[in-house]
Amino acid sequence: MGCGASIPVQDEQDPFLQDKQINDAIEQSLHLNKANAKNGVKLLLLGAGESGKSTVLKQLKLLHKGGFSHQERMQYSNIIWCDVIQSMKILIIQARKLKIRLDCDQPNSALIPFKRCVLRSDALTQIDTSIAGGTNFLNDYILKYDEKIKMKRKLNSTGVVGFLGDPGQKGNDTSANNDEIDPEIRDEVLSGIPQAVVGGGNNNGNEQPRYSRHDIAESIHQLWANDSGIKKCFERSNEFQFESSAEYYFDNVFNFADPSYLCSDLDILKGRIKTTGITETNFTINSFQFKVLDAGGQRSERRKWIHCFDDITAVLFVLAINEYDQMLFEDERVNRMHESIILFDQLCNSKWFVNTPFILFLNKIDIFEEKIKRNPLKKYFPDYRGKRDDVDEALKFFETNFLKMNRTNKPIYVHRTCATDTKSMKFVLSAVADIVIQSNLKKSGIM
Repeated sequence: MGCGASIPVQDEQDPFLQDKQINDAIEQSLHLNKANAKNGVKLLLLGAGESGKSTVLKQLKLLHKGGFSHQERMQYSNIIWCDVIQSMKILIIQARKLKIRLDCDQPNSALIPFKRCVLRSDALTQIDTSIAGGTNFLNDYILKYDEKIKMKRKLNSTGVVGFLGDPGQKGNDTSANNDEIDPEIRDEVLSGIPQAVVGGGNNNGNEQPRYSRHDIAESIHQLWANDSGIKKCFERSNEFQFESSAEYYFDNVFNFADPSYLCSDLDILKGRIKTTGITETNFTINSFQFKVLDAGGQRSERRKWIHCFDDITAVLFVLAINEYDQMLFEDERVNRMHESIILFDQLCNSKWFVNTPFILFLNKIDIFEEKIKRNPLKKYFPDYRGKRDDVDEALKFFETNFLKMNRTNKPIYVHRTCATDTKSMKFVLSAVADIVIQSNLKKSGIM
């Protein structure tokens, strides 16, 4: 007699066996996802447009992803070269609107040829769109600088009215003046804008002189160094839309004029490409997987934010503290700081983030320190009771007011930052990573 037990042969076609295998696979996947969730965190970058969110993301790339690629360095070289030309054009045009006397407008001035060179130069014709970002870059660039589209944008824009009342009553509203171009320089300005943008035409058959990149750079350098009116207009740049890094561009204009120049880390940190949609970047920090979501800050982009609100470990809200005296790009009736206050209040007390820690960056304090000396905070925020040029008191004023908006029990961590300063940001971002990791461990029940 045999003493061995018989073992049934498993039929691979047995439906019960197949169901068990599928169930086991699902269970294994769920356990794996749960384990990954404990080691993975999602950080959401939010804030109004031009607050510095993307610069924070660049710093994370420098610290945790080995920096920028060759392609990115070439791309920023192209984009900054566009911006440096347009920034000088804007100063010339706005000086006329603000009735600031320009040396280059005076009869027999040696600066006249340099002014004409800048106004008649078309940066777009010198851009390699395959490097700069293709037609998307051209579209964003034209939207950013074209006067006619600027008018249409403002007419279509909706104001923001909240607990601050009518935002149009705050700050200096120069939008009415900003929509007129001095007829004396209209032709020169339009000659530097592609005809496809202006609306066609052959410019009456008059060929405009073609300037080399060196000629344009020399013209910008001469105007920046020698025209006192240009400097006076720059000091009032809060009254119109202007690149915050323009001074850096002007000081380094010959670098950006070189077609073979590759941007340094600092150049890229200073440069700006408008964020559209939501970008997702993955980092490994202290053995934890970080997923950082960067959302475009302009009003037209905010409707997309809700798509990334689920399962957020922490929100990093970036506030450009220097914008207390500036108006929105989207709507020049609205003060930028007032817009950020309303936005922070809505997000901080949203049902989506009831228990989500907030990290508040008071960003661009380097620009704020310089600006507050010549443009008092009290002019835009009458409730401020501190000394006129006391930076620390002014920063505490904003810190206190933002913390008061929190009507939940969640913590808010405040940091004063200069997002373009890699050395200081290294310590700040390290502290932020620790906060986010601890929050994730508490959420997962480990702490």
